[in-house]
Amino acid sequence: MAAHGDTQDEKDNTTYRVTVQNVTGHTTLGRGNTVTGSIGAPARAESQVTQAQLDALRREFDRVRELVEQLDDAGEREKGAAVDRLEELQAAVTDGEPDVRTMGRVRTWFAEKLPAALGAVTDLLMLPTVALLAQAAGDEVAAGFDALLQSFGAASPGES
Repeated sequence: MAAHGDTQDEKDNTTYRVTVQNVTGHTTLGRGNTVTGSIGAPARAESQVTQAQLDALRREFDRVRELVEQLDDAGEREKGAAVDRLEELQAAVTDGEPDVRTMGRVRTWFAEKLPAALGAVTDLLMLPTVALLAQAAGDEVAAGFDALLQSFGAASPGES
C-alpha cells in the first residue's frame, strides 16, 4: 500500500491524497491528463499455443481415455459415460474459447461417479497447455480457470 499527498498546482495549491492498494494497471491523477488505450488488449505472446502443444494435449486425453477403459472397478456403462465426459472435457478445453464451467462440471462428475480416474482428469486440467489456452482467451477466462484450479487446491499458473 502506498499513500502520497503532494501539491500538484502551485497556482491554487490543489492537493491530492492518493492511497493505492492491490491495484494493477494504470492510474492517472491530476488535471489535464489524456489517457489513450484500448479494452481487451491482445493476448500476450507467451499465451500463444503451438500446434505441437495441442497435439501433445490430445495425446494426453487419449492416454486418459485408455486408462478409463482399462479400469477394473468400473462397468462398461460407467466407462462409456466416462469416455463421453472426457470428450466433453476435451471440447471444453480445445474447441474455441475454453469453457471453464464445463471443465469444473466434468471434474465433479469424475469425483462423484468414477473417483478412480479423478487424479488423471485433474492432471489433464493442470497441464500447462490448458492454462495457456485459458490465458490466450482473455482475462475473464484466465481468471475463471485460476479460480477452478484454486477450488481443488492447485496453484494458479505462475505460482509456486
